[in-house]
Amino acid sequence: MSIVQGTTSEKFDRLRDVFEEQLRSGEEVGASLAVYSKGELVVDLWGGFTDEAMTTPWGRDTIVNVWSVTKTMTFLVALMLADRKSVV
Repeated sequence: MSIVQGTTSEKFDRLRDVFEEQLRSGEEVGASLAVYSKGELVVDLWGGFTDEAMTTPWGRDTIVNVWSVTKTMTFLVALMLADRKSVV
């Protein structure tokens, strides 16, 4: 039985294999991954566990903390605006 649940479009099937290998190798205890391409959900995967003791399975709706992601997004948006010459 696969330790990864969810779906991928055919183009992203290899990503599922890589994701599963990360969990099997112990590089990650548990994780989820969603990828949108042109507004379409092409990857929706989750697997592993929520704790290092591996007692609670990672679910589709497992909530996690995301640290400092807004800084990266802010810089990316600023760079996109500058590239488009939308920023003075």
